[in-house]
Amino acid sequence: MSKIAVVFPGQGSQFLGMGKDIYDRYDEIKDLFSKAESIINKDIKSICFDGPENVLAQTENTQPAIFLVSIALFQLLQKSGIRPVFLAGHSLGEISAYYAAGVLDLETALKLIEFRGKAMASSTSSDIHGMAAVIGGDVNTIKKLTQDYSMNHQDTVVVANYNSLEQVVISGTKTAITGITPLLTENGIKRVIPLPVSGAFHSPFMEKASESLSKFIESLNFMDAKNPIVLNRTASPEQNASNLKTNLALQVKSSVLWIDTIQFIQAQCDVIIECGPGKVLSGLIRKINKDLNVQNVSNFESLEKIFELHR
Repeated sequence: MSKIAVVFPGQGSQFLGMGKDIYDRYDEIKDLFSKAESIINKDIKSICFDGPENVLAQTENTQPAIFLVSIALFQLLQKSGIRPVFLAGHSLGEISAYYAAGVLDLETALKLIEFRGKAMASSTSSDIHGMAAVIGGDVNTIKKLTQDYSMNHQDTVVVANYNSLEQVVISGTKTAITGITPLLTENGIKRVIPLPVSGAFHSPFMEKASESLSKFIESLNFMDAKNPIVLNRTASPEQNASNLKTNLALQVKSSVLWIDTIQFIQAQCDVIIECGPGKVLSGLIRKINKDLNVQNVSNFESLEKIFELHR
């Protein structure tokens, strides 16, 4: 019997029409969407299935949509008898992992996603702050360059996402990102690509969001996780409800240690299943270790393939 880890994608994995084929086939997925829509008072079904794309791309729509499609697919995986040993999620996807592990119920998860999105958006300014993908080059070199630049220029830029051995994301002021770009290219970086985001996420600029989240989470009911969740912030497993509460508030201002997360999981599991729209994480995981058995479930067709593989 294979030891399976299930990982959940974050923002950027959405696509128009996501979830429609499973919604059309399964009554329990229709029920799930209906419950979610009554909680958030939004026609998330139409946004997922029909868009238009610019509406789906709005953060307040994207985040609950990705979460909902991800947990719908996970619900069907569980129904087929697939039982993960570990769970993890990339940034927003960590909340999907919390739900999948029984830490949060549907209403709490959706309210948390809504509050988290607003808190992160209000903590920085899109005019001043930003993020950029850094392609190629040594990860440790990039980290040292950001640290040195921030210290020498009194202008902050950090590594926000350690996505793969070939790609990290930096986060900070736009002036710092512009300023460090020549240094990165001089040190073997292939490309630095500004990202269309509204702030400097997973950086010290999220301190205000972290504080707001901490206060908001105090009143929420968290349960111990049924399955260990490998956290973005520490790349180590956690099940304790109190520690999971603390983690979510700290996560928004901390780096996403995705490389370390996958390296931890690969030492424990034979198979990693990406569960949610798109194939972003599958691509990153293969760049961390091309020999890993990575599978993807993002629609009905891929769901059937997973069922066949794990019979």
